[in-house]
Amino acid sequence: MAANEPSAASADIVSGHHVGPCCSHWSVATVAGPEVERGLAVVICTYQRAASLSRYLDSMDSQKRPAQLLIIDASLDDATERMIEARRDLNRLAECFSYVRVTGSLRGLTRQRNFGAARVRTDLIAFFDDDIVLLPGCLAELERVHREYEGVVGVMGFVPNEYETPSLRWRLRVWLRAIPDMRPGRYHRAGISVPWDFQPPVDDVLEGEWIPGGVTMWKTEVVRKLRFNESFRGYSAGEDLEFSLRAAALGRLMFAGRAHLLHLHEGSGRPDPYRLGYMSIQNAYEIHRRCLKGRTRLDVLRFAYAAAIDIAVWTVGTLRPRASETRQFLRGRLRFVTDTLRITSPRLE
Repeated sequence: MAANEPSAASADIVSGHHVGPCCSHWSVATVAGPEVERGLAVVICTYQRAASLSRYLDSMDSQKRPAQLLIIDASLDDATERMIEARRDLNRLAECFSYVRVTGSLRGLTRQRNFGAARVRTDLIAFFDDDIVLLPGCLAELERVHREYEGVVGVMGFVPNEYETPSLRWRLRVWLRAIPDMRPGRYHRAGISVPWDFQPPVDDVLEGEWIPGGVTMWKTEVVRKLRFNESFRGYSAGEDLEFSLRAAALGRLMFAGRAHLLHLHEGSGRPDPYRLGYMSIQNAYEIHRRCLKGRTRLDVLRFAYAAAIDIAVWTVGTLRPRASETRQFLRGRLRFVTDTLRITSPRLE
């Protein structure tokens, strides 16, 4: 599934800040990017989270110093830019630090990632969410797996504070045969991706069928070749699954059990429950339709059956006290179903 090509004008870059041997002549139209050399670049796409981003930058002190650190900011205000200008440790965090504030057609997670990837000059590129905290040695371990394991195109780290056992909803999916198992990192023909949150702590390197976008390191050539799908707008729920399924055709996707980081979930910058409910099932349907190899009518029925089970479980959840967010999430999912049945499925921005 090809991503849309950028149609940005130069006005879409609001401001920039560079420390080190950075490219000061960046063009918005840059797509192919510079020639790459052996090394590591880190790209952080951020939106309205100055405090969380500052905490992430603090965690870079415990890491191998990357060749590049790029922050692509789509915030509506200048709080993040002011935070960056106030810091005095940017030279220490990376050989080359770049901050760019974007607007207009460059806003949105997938567009910001493509913008950053086009400006990386290393053969490896790491993407982290702005509410991540790296634990000591994380970057070095992710890079080690890339360098030492054959055929790897993407590697994810282990997030210990997200480890959990499967909930009743997941157990029901297996009991009612919507999916055959709950192996972490698997993508089932019913359109359900099993989260890596179910993977207990291990020191091993494991292989999966998808990896989450906010804790990953990729081959730069793969990111540039495939590009993140820019039809996933704004918050872009499911963009990591869609990209992973396409990337898996080019190489192996790995879980590095010794690369630890924390995900300290930040509420700001997320859509409301209704929009998230609609977006999550809409994007799951589009991924199933476009990315599942050899998709058949039976697979469509599997998707519908699994979605019906989820809706039933969410409906039961609305009976609990203080379940207003659950009700809004369910309303969003039901709205997508009715829109699809009417063949009028508008995409929420």
